[in-house]
Amino acid sequence: MELKIIPVLQVAIAVILMTIIQYYLPTVNVATVISPLVRVSLVTLLVTIAVIIAFIAIYSFRQHQTTVNPSKPETSSQIVDSGIYQYSRNPMYLAMLLTLIAYACYLENALNLFICGLFFWYITKYQIVPEERMLIKLFGQDYVDYKNKVRRWL
Repeated sequence: MELKIIPVLQVAIAVILMTIIQYYLPTVNVATVISPLVRVSLVTLLVTIAVIIAFIAIYSFRQHQTTVNPSKPETSSQIVDSGIYQYSRNPMYLAMLLTLIAYACYLENALNLFICGLFFWYITKYQIVPEERMLIKLFGQDYVDYKNKVRRWL
């Protein structure tokens, strides 16, 4: 299976890369475009939304008594398709992405949005797609129906 790096570690790697970019390429700064008040408000809003989404997503998994461990999707006991999962198949990963976008806004460096895009691509290809294949094996047509009904991200 392609699941190589757990998602939380992927986020940590992205944060480190963003910090390195900020340190070594600080001239690609957008501080003059966005006022400090707007930037702080945007960062606060994105982090708040991310925390709420993550909490609701984890709560839904706990309520359905199934695993939240992304490195072992084969241990899933059922499809969670209610609550926030009726709008996004991957709200936990969405919360991670929103957090990275918030950090990019906080750093005020436009190049860091590239890292957000890289995270989006990597987690889709090496985490979400393999998880979906495993869930199709586990749940068959029920998961295919869910996949056809609910978007991957939003």
